[in-house]
Amino acid sequence: MKNSYTRKAFAFANWKMAMTISESLAFAREFCAAVGGLAHSMDIVLCPPFTALHALSQALLDTSIDLGAQNVHAASDKAHTGEISAVLAADAGCRWVMLGHWEIRRRTGETDVDCNKKMKAGFQAGLRPILLMGEETQARGGAEVSLASRLPIMFENCEPERVAQGVIVYEPEWTIGAKKPASPNYIATTCSFIRNWIGQAFGKDVGQRMRIIYGGSVAPEHVENLLASPDLDGLGAGRKGRDPLAFAQIVQLIAAAKGLAS
Repeated sequence: MKNSYTRKAFAFANWKMAMTISESLAFAREFCAAVGGLAHSMDIVLCPPFTALHALSQALLDTSIDLGAQNVHAASDKAHTGEISAVLAADAGCRWVMLGHWEIRRRTGETDVDCNKKMKAGFQAGLRPILLMGEETQARGGAEVSLASRLPIMFENCEPERVAQGVIVYEPEWTIGAKKPASPNYIATTCSFIRNWIGQAFGKDVGQRMRIIYGGSVAPEHVENLLASPDLDGLGAGRKGRDPLAFAQIVQLIAAAKGLAS
């Protein structure tokens, strides 16, 4: 089903702490051959470890596939050992940055305020946010209540035009590493809530332009049902995103659901 507003379909793969440089380059060769012309019809973003970013950026120079950083530090000054700034991520070839993943939140104590600061740092460096949002495991089933309190903090003092250029990933904590994703109806209702909130906060045009996707235990067999909602513009993959043929299949299924031709 096509959405009611012209929004480019979106797919991204989060490789987490996997994939050496040689594995990343091998993935790129196999994946590009498998997706063919679809890379020109939709936005596809690979988020490898920092160590593979530059090599992968060179390998993808003649393609339409973009790179994303898995995280950045909010500060712009240089005195932060072991961190990567938004400027450094952009310099390595990134056009996008993932923000707010539950694993980082749990490991570092990152808050919504921190994510807001990182997003603004990304904007300054020319990076577009892939903002991961969702309810905690203990709030399972209460997505709207959780998001209603968190969205205003995440987007505080952000400019509407920059907000429209980003992507929100609805990924509840309880679906990470699970056998199955959340139900299509639950996802559709939540994504509709997010779109309505963005429209009320930044204007109807921004609400309709911003892309919203789902992440959390995404596999090829789930794609058609997940994308039945017109508010969903694509999917993000973790485990399947590290398999070039499985991720290519997910991309192809997204394209089919959105009526795209290769």
